[in-house]
Amino acid sequence: MGSVQVRLIIGVLAMLLLLACGPDTILVRPGLDTPDHHVNNGNRLLKRLKLEAANQEFLRAAELDPNYTPAFVGLALVQGHRGNYSGGLETLAKAKRMARNEEETTMVDDAYKQFFSYFNDQPH
Repeated sequence: MGSVQVRLIIGVLAMLLLLACGPDTILVRPGLDTPDHHVNNGNRLLKRLKLEAANQEFLRAAELDPNYTPAFVGLALVQGHRGNYSGGLETLAKAKRMARNEEETTMVDDAYKQFFSYFNDQPH
């Protein structure tokens, strides 16, 4: 093998090594990376008490749409399950302020009831 061929092979191998060590590529189907999809996933996970996974779904929904009320409702319910009373109330208040219609307002009101039930059922 000639010197040029050896250099070419070393160059190609170096490029492959650099590419292999790069950041992971996240492949997402466009219809799956929506706030609504993440909130639905979060709600399913919350029902199964998978709090960290649910929290991540709600955070992603809020990242995609910082004014998406259901994302903040979900985050507040996770905080409630974790016993973070003041943080959950603060997040619910934020959701209440950003509610854009009657449906979202009702969702927040229902979430308040659910949130308080987490603490009313606790022995004092």
